Amino acid sequence: MAGKVSVKHIEIAKARTNVMAIIAAATVIVVFCLMSTKALLSEAAYQRKVINARHAGLQRLQSNVTAAQQLVNQYNQVFEGTNPTNIIGGLNTTDPNATPPSGDNARIVSDALPSKYDFPSLLSSVNYIMAKDSIQNASISGTDNTASAVNTPTLSPQPITIPLTVSGQASYAAVQTLIGDFERSIRPFDITNIQLNGGESSMTFSLQLNTYYQQPKSLDLSTKEIK
Repeated sequence: MAGKVSVKHIEIAKARTNVMAIIAAATVIVVFCLMSTKALLSEAAYQRKVINARHAGLQRLQSNVTAAQQLVNQYNQVFEGTNPTNIIGGLNTTDPNATPPSGDNARIVSDALPSKYDFPSLLSSVNYIMAKDSIQNASISGTDNTASAVNTPTLSPQPITIPLTVSGQASYAAVQTLIGDFERSIRPFDITNIQLNGGESSMTFSLQLNTYYQQPKSLDLSTKEIK
């Protein structure tokens, strides 16, 4: 009888061991499934963020492309156009050898609003205006800061002042015309002081004025990390 009890106890012990093994295996499987589910949910959430970010980026890109095309159309129709006369009254032509006031509007504006410091070119432009207005004994003075000028692109460019002193001899009407030409110039000229001596038919004058150049603007391109 004792032997039978021992066998039964052994069978019960084996059954308990099997149950424990099954429970342990089931626990491992459940834990694995939970961790896998969590990982899958996290991956799904990340992929959803990526898709949303790509969708937003695509919409912005499409909007930028549309805006760029509208800008190109306006540039071609309004700024360049088919008008035979340019914005300063000369012949509207893309001939690179054309002399002022002839030339296309893009080149005229680019020359008048430089993105780099070019003192000799500035003197040439001012001298052209004075010669056109028949100024005698014309003189242009200023400081050439080419060595210290900064022409590299920046995120927030600011106008940099270039002071000049312009003097000469002309009639009062010619001086008025000269001042008007400076005021109408595409390139900004601010006259800060005027000195006149002489009569209406012949007088000497001296103008102190400021003009400007501005560094080109750089683009702030950045990347976004999706977490």
